[in-house]
Amino acid sequence: MSELDDLKFAMLSDEDLATIRMLEKKLGPTIRLVAVESKMVLYAVEAKMGPNLWQRVDAVYPEIKNVKAYYNELEAAKEAKGWLKGFLLNNTLSPKPKKRPIRIREVVNTESAD
Repeated sequence: MSELDDLKFAMLSDEDLATIRMLEKKLGPTIRLVAVESKMVLYAVEAKMGPNLWQRVDAVYPEIKNVKAYYNELEAAKEAKGWLKGFLLNNTLSPKPKKRPIRIREVVNTESAD
């Protein structure tokens, strides 16, 4: 996500902070977790990897530069999906990335109270 205006820091309890510190300890000294709440709905563009298995398009197609998986607006997500489908059909990359079904999933933050 490039627009930090759509994020706010999460208000966490002491128990939640302790859980985060425990996870950071497990992940190692170079990893820090940040807790944020989304003020709005996000739209995830995902590629189908198998039955009931979907992954973010930026993880599935790392060879495609500047492909994003999350968008703040549905229209932007639809444009990105259309562009990606067209690119996968007409690209000249070697080896050619496998074309997979692509969907847009609405990610709703039900915890946020604005």
